[in-house]
Amino acid sequence: MSKKNNDSDNKLNWIALGVIILIVTAWFYAYFSLIDVKPEIRGTFGDMFGGVNALFSGLALAGIIYTILLQRNELKLQRDELRETRMEFKIQNETLKIQRFENTFFNLLNQHHQIVENIDFTDYKKKKKIPKIPTFRKTTEQVFDQTPEYLEAVRLEGRDVFKHRYDLLRRSIIDNPEKFLEFYQEHYKSAQTDFGHYFRNLYRMIKHVDYTNFFYDESKASEKEIFKMKYKYTSIIRSQLSDYELLWLFYNCLSSNGVDKFKPYIERYSIFKNLPIDLLGDPAHAEEYDKLAYNQVNNN
Repeated sequence: MSKKNNDSDNKLNWIALGVIILIVTAWFYAYFSLIDVKPEIRGTFGDMFGGVNALFSGLALAGIIYTILLQRNELKLQRDELRETRMEFKIQNETLKIQRFENTFFNLLNQHHQIVENIDFTDYKKKKKIPKIPTFRKTTEQVFDQTPEYLEAVRLEGRDVFKHRYDLLRRSIIDNPEKFLEFYQEHYKSAQTDFGHYFRNLYRMIKHVDYTNFFYDESKASEKEIFKMKYKYTSIIRSQLSDYELLWLFYNCLSSNGVDKFKPYIERYSIFKNLPIDLLGDPAHAEEYDKLAYNQVNNN
């Protein structure tokens, strides 16, 4: 309550106390003044103050009405304060919900990067040997028997693995684009240990965003506001994906691994907005997705 209200209450208290003292003093004065007077005279004397009694009764009624008005005003102030408290609580609650969500979200995002960094693949490339100069001890047969090429192990890590494995997949699809799902499943099996974990974590991140209620009372928020908040976080996920991760994700969500559950999220949140379509096994495959998967023009 404000200082101004406290001062007003103090004044009213002092006035009420003064009135009480005045009434008590007047009563004692009248009592001791008329104690020795005959009853008939006291009755006549008392009748003289009938109008005063009516006046005091009216003042008492006015005081009651005034008190009711003060209480009404006080209740209004309390309701206003309660409304402000509720609003502050609503803002704090929404802030806490977003903070809890972001803690989980960025932990998942950090886990995504760790999964990518831990993916590795060993490739074998042919490398020519440098022929040694034959000595008189080596026969001609021994010289010709040397293998001119041998395999050299090349270790790939992280996003380089996505590029290398996708290049192999794309070569297969280019030869026969109609069978792209069969080729995808064949290549996915050889990388399932790493890629399976990768796709599950990515799906879990996007699903976590989609299932989160970001508002204190989501029933009062518009669909556009709700979508805008979710699109903000899925855009952060999208920005973390390299071109070749997107290309693998493209075919994964057309396969039985993701067509039912993952593909709707891809289209809803425009995850393929930055997809390099020219690197697909066949650019015509882009038609397998709704156009919203490439650009959510109505909600940006």
